[in-house]
Amino acid sequence: MRVPPFKSPIFRQLLEFKSNTYTYILACHKTGEAAIIDPVVDTVSRDIQICRDLNLKLLYGINTHVHADHVTGTHKLKSAFPSMQSVLCSKSGGEADKYVSEGDVIKVGGLKLEVRETPGHTNGCVSYVEHFLKAVFTGDALLNRACGRTDFQQETNMDEDKIVLIGNETDLLHSGYNFAIKAEGKRFPSSIHFTHHAILASLKLPDPIIDELLCTTSSDVQQKAMVILQENMPDGHDLNTLGGYLMTSLHSYSLQGLRLRAENDKEFERTLMKTNEALLIVCDEKNAQVGIGMDDKTFMEWMTKEKADSRQISYWMKHQHTKPSDLGHNWLGKYLMWLRFETQEKRKQGLLQRETFLVPGISKEKDDKVAMISINDLIICLEGIFRPLSNYYAFPFEMKGERYRSVEHYAYEKLFNSLKLDDKAIEKIQTTPVPLDVPTVAAKVLRSLEISAETIAEKTTKMDRWRQSAMKHKIYHNEYLQQLLLSTGSAILVDTSLGEPLWTCGASETELQHLLTKPYCTPQKLIGFMLDGEQKTTPKSLRHLYGNKSGLLLMELRERMSIHTTSRIPLLSAINTAPLKSIVTPNVICFTPESVFHPLYPAEIRCSHDGPPLPSPAHYVATQAAKLLNINKEDTEYILEETSSMQCWQRLHEVIELRGRGLELEQTWWMDKRMQFIKESLQLLFDQHPPLLRCLLDTGDSLLVYCSRFSSMDAELSIGMREMDFRWWMQEVGISTQTLIDMCSHPMAFRPPYLGGNRLGLILMELRREFVLQGVFPQQLPELQLTPDSILGTNSPSENFMTSEHFDILQPWNYTALWINPLFLLAKDGHPEAMAQCTRVKTAPRMVTIDDEKVTEMVQNLVTEESHDATLGRIAAEDLRAVFMKLCGRLRTKMETLDRQAMEIAMVAMETHRLQSIRRSLSDTNDRSEDVPSSSSGPSISAPPVPSNRPRTPGSHPPSSSSYRMPAGRERERDDDRDGRERDRERDSRLTSSASASAIAAGIAPGSASSSRKERMEYKIPTTSRRKFGKDRERVPEKSSMSSDRGRDKEIPSKKRPHTSPPSRKAMPSSPKKTAPTPVTPAPVVPPKPKRNPDEELSDGEILSTDEEDNN
Repeated sequence: MRVPPFKSPIFRQLLEFKSNTYTYILACHKTGEAAIIDPVVDTVSRDIQICRDLNLKLLYGINTHVHADHVTGTHKLKSAFPSMQSVLCSKSGGEADKYVSEGDVIKVGGLKLEVRETPGHTNGCVSYVEHFLKAVFTGDALLNRACGRTDFQQETNMDEDKIVLIGNETDLLHSGYNFAIKAEGKRFPSSIHFTHHAILASLKLPDPIIDELLCTTSSDVQQKAMVILQENMPDGHDLNTLGGYLMTSLHSYSLQGLRLRAENDKEFERTLMKTNEALLIVCDEKNAQVGIGMDDKTFMEWMTKEKADSRQISYWMKHQHTKPSDLGHNWLGKYLMWLRFETQEKRKQGLLQRETFLVPGISKEKDDKVAMISINDLIICLEGIFRPLSNYYAFPFEMKGERYRSVEHYAYEKLFNSLKLDDKAIEKIQTTPVPLDVPTVAAKVLRSLEISAETIAEKTTKMDRWRQSAMKHKIYHNEYLQQLLLSTGSAILVDTSLGEPLWTCGASETELQHLLTKPYCTPQKLIGFMLDGEQKTTPKSLRHLYGNKSGLLLMELRERMSIHTTSRIPLLSAINTAPLKSIVTPNVICFTPESVFHPLYPAEIRCSHDGPPLPSPAHYVATQAAKLLNINKEDTEYILEETSSMQCWQRLHEVIELRGRGLELEQTWWMDKRMQFIKESLQLLFDQHPPLLRCLLDTGDSLLVYCSRFSSMDAELSIGMREMDFRWWMQEVGISTQTLIDMCSHPMAFRPPYLGGNRLGLILMELRREFVLQGVFPQQLPELQLTPDSILGTNSPSENFMTSEHFDILQPWNYTALWINPLFLLAKDGHPEAMAQCTRVKTAPRMVTIDDEKVTEMVQNLVTEESHDATLGRIAAEDLRAVFMKLCGRLRTKMETLDRQAMEIAMVAMETHRLQSIRRSLSDTNDRSEDVPSSSSGPSISAPPVPSNRPRTPGSHPPSSSSYRMPAGRERERDDDRDGRERDRERDSRLTSSASASAIAAGIAPGSASSSRKERMEYKIPTTSRRKFGKDRERVPEKSSMSSDRGRDKEIPSKKRPHTSPPSRKAMPSSPKKTAPTPVTPAPVVPPKPKRNPDEELSDGEILSTDEEDNN
C-alpha cells in the first residue's frame, strides 16, 4: 500500500462558459504552493480570489497550448502574484517565462507534473500528468465528450512523430538493394544502377562505356558514374555547367527508378506502405546527400546531444537552410516518402473510380454500324430532377412551327394526322394535360371512329420514329436539358414511367439495384436484357426488362454530346464547404431518417409565434413548396392532411411528379429551394426544441453523414449507403473527412457510382456552426433523455427509405434489403471481406399486435370454440404471437396466484400449529395445577418431591409425583399424545366414579377416594422421539411403563436413569384397607405410539424429549 508523503492535494476545477474552457488550480496541502492550468483572462479575478481564500502561493501559470480560443490570463495573474512564472511548450511559438518539452517535470510542493507532448491540435500542445492524482490535464487534445481537434492549420499528427531508420544498401527500402528491374530492354541490378545509367545516357555517352556501371556494386555506382562522366565529358561542358542539370536528373531518375522497383517488387511496396506517415531517414554514412552521413547509432546519439525529436528533424528536412551542418540532405528518404504518397493516392483512385464499358445501342450510325454507348454500374431513373428528360414529362417545345405539350403529344398528333382525323379529335389530344393520359385518350377516340385495326396498326409502326425525332429535337434545342443529360456521366438511364412498354422499363429502381448485387449480373448484361427482343438469353424472371428505348436513346445522345465538352453541371446549388472542412474532425457521426436530425422527425414547429403548429419540419417544407410551385388547393390539402411526416413527404413529391410545374419552377425547386426550405425547417426545429439543439451541438465538429438508400430523387440528399457499409468503405478506401466533403460537393458525374451528395449532413453542419457562432453552449441547454442510438436512429430499417416508393417501416424486407453501393462494387472486384460485410442483414423484430380488445376477443373465441389448424392458419402471425403472449400472461398470473395462495395456506397452517401448541401447553398446565394439593398437605412447587420410603405392594399404582416446573420446550407434545391424555382423563373419570360408588358402599368418605385418585396420578414426560447418538443407537428400545392403560395395572420394573423425573419429596400416606372394588369394564386398549424413524425430521416447534431419545 502506497503511503502518500503528504495529505490529499488541493484541487479545483473551474469552467469559463464563454469559451467553454476548463481551468484547474492544483496545490500542495503541506506547502501551499500552487499552479494554475489554462487560466482565462475573463476569470482572472475569480482565480485570484480562490487562491487568496485558500492562502495559496501561486508558482506557475501553465498553458497547455496557444490558440485563438485560449486567451490566457497569466499576464494578469502576475500582477497579483509577482513570483509566478508562465509555462509553455518550447514548440508553441508563444512567449513564456519557462519553456518545457517532453519528459520535463514541474514540481509544485509535493506534486510533480510530468510533461507529455501531444501534438495535433497544435504543434506545441502538451499534456501534464500527475501520477499521485492519476490525472492528465490535456487542454484541447481531448474535449468534453468528444475527440480532440487534430485538424487545424498546423498539420501535425501522431504518426508523424515516428521515425523509421533505413540502413545502407543491405536494407530492403534502400535504392541500392540488389533487386533486378527491367526497363528499356535492359536489366539493371538495382534502382540506383538505373538512375545513374539513365543520367549518363541522357548526356549521350557511348553505351559500352555506360554499361560498365552494370558491373559495379551498388555502393560504388555513384563514384563510378562520376569517373565515367569526367573521363567522357561532353564538349563545351564541365561539372560547373552541368551541375544544375545533373541535380535535376538525379531527382527525376531516382524517383523513376523507385517507381519501377515498386512495380516489380511487391515486398518493397508493402514494406514502404507499412511505414504509414512516419518520417523516413536514410542512415548512410558514406553519402551525406542520399542519406544523412551517419549510421543509425551515430544518428541516435546525435539526436540525444542536440535534444532533437521527430518534429524538429522534419522541420530541418523541410527547411534545409536551418538544419545543422552535421545532418545530411536525406534525398533518398524524401524520394521514398513521395513514392509512398503517390502509391496511396493511386490506390485510392483505383478504389474510387469505376471502369466504363462500351456496349451496343439501339440505333445505327450513318455507316450502318451500331451506335456504341459507354456505361458504368450506376443506374439513374428519370424521376426527380431528371424527370424532364422523360418523354412523359410535360415539356412544351416547338417543332416545324407547331407547339406540342410533350413528346407523346407530338407522336399521337402525328398519328391522328396520318389517319386524317378531324381537328376535333386532334384537339382532344392537345388538351390532355398529363402525357401519361394521352394513350388512353387516343385509344378512346379511335374506338369511337370506324377505322380498321389494320390501318391503325400500319400507322402505329411509325410511332417510334416520331417519338425519337421529337425527343432529339427537345434535347438539342434546350441547353439546360443537354447539361442535365451530361450530368448523368456514364450511368444507365432507365425510364420507369407507366407508359408504352417498349419505351419504358418494367423494373423499378429498387429491383435493378438489387440485381446488380448479384455476382453474375453486370451492367453489360442489363443492357443485353433490354435489347433482347427475342428473349433468347434473358432469364424468364427478367423478361420484363426488355424495352427502355427512351433510356437507350438518351444514352446515345449523351455519347455524341460528351465528345464536345467535358464540363458537368452540379445538381444542387453550390455550398461553401471551406469553413466546414477547416474545422471538421476525423470523427464521423451517422444518422438515419428515424433520427431527431431529419426533417421527418415528428416534432411540432411554428412558423410564427401566433401561427398554427405544424406536425413536423417536413410539413413546413411541403407548405413552402405548395406556395413556390403554385400547387392548387385540392392537392395542397391532400398533402397536408396527412399527419405522418413520412406520408406527407411522399405525397408532396408524388404531386410534383404527376402534375408537373414547369421546367423553370421545378429546376428552382430541385436545385435550390428544396434545400433552403429543409434548412429553414431544421432551424425552426432546433430553435423551438432546445434538447434537440443540445444533441446537435454535442456532435462537436464531427462530420455528419445521412445514411439512406441511394435513389435518383434523393441522390444529393443522402450518402447512399447503410451506416455499416459506409464506415467499412471509408476505412477500406482510406479517405479523410475533408476529402469526403470535397467528393460530396462534386457533380454526380465526377463522384464514385452510388455515392450520394450528403447535403442534409452538410446543412446540419452549417446550422451547428451558426449556432456556435451565436454563442450557444450545449451545457446551457437541457439534455434529451434518449440513448445515442435512439437519437441517431442507428441500424434503423428506415435506411431503406425511398421518397419515390411506398415505405412501411414494419415490413421485414426493410431489415434484409440489399442494394448496390460503393462497398458492393469493391467487393465484386475481388474483396471477400468486403463482400461478407456488405451482405450482412439486420435481424428483423417479430411483430406483435397491440390491439388489446382484438387480442382478447380472439383468445375468447379460441377458448370457447373448437380450434383447428385451418382456423389458426387464417389468423395472422402477428395476431397469433399476441394471443400466445396473452395466454402466457394469464398462465403466469394464475401460477403467481396459486403460489401466493399456497404461501398463505402454509402461513395459516404454521399459525394454527403454533396456537394448538399453546393451547395444549395451557391445557396441560391447567390440568397439573388442578392436580396439585393444597399448600398444607402437598409438596412445595419450588422443590422436587422426595421419594416415599413406604414399600409398594404388588398391584398398587406407582407413586405419583407432585407438579413442578418442567424443562423448557417440554410443554409441546404431538397430537397423538394429546389424544392419549384425553383418553386417560376419560378413563380416570370413569374409574373415579366407580371408586366413589364403591367407597360409599363400603362406608368410605368421598374425599378419601379423591385423595387416592390424586396419589395414583403420575408425572408424564412427553413422548416426542429424538434421534439417538453414539452407543445409544445399539440399545434395544424398552417399552415405557406408562405407555398404556395396562401398564398402570401391572408393576413393570423400569430402569432408573439419572434424568428421570424425581420421586415425591414426602412419603406417600398409607392407604386404608379397601374392600374389593366392583369390577369395572376395562377400557379399550390404546395401542402404543409408533416409534419415530431415526431419519425423520422434527416438525416446526417440535422438541424431542429425553424419554423418546432413550426409547429410540
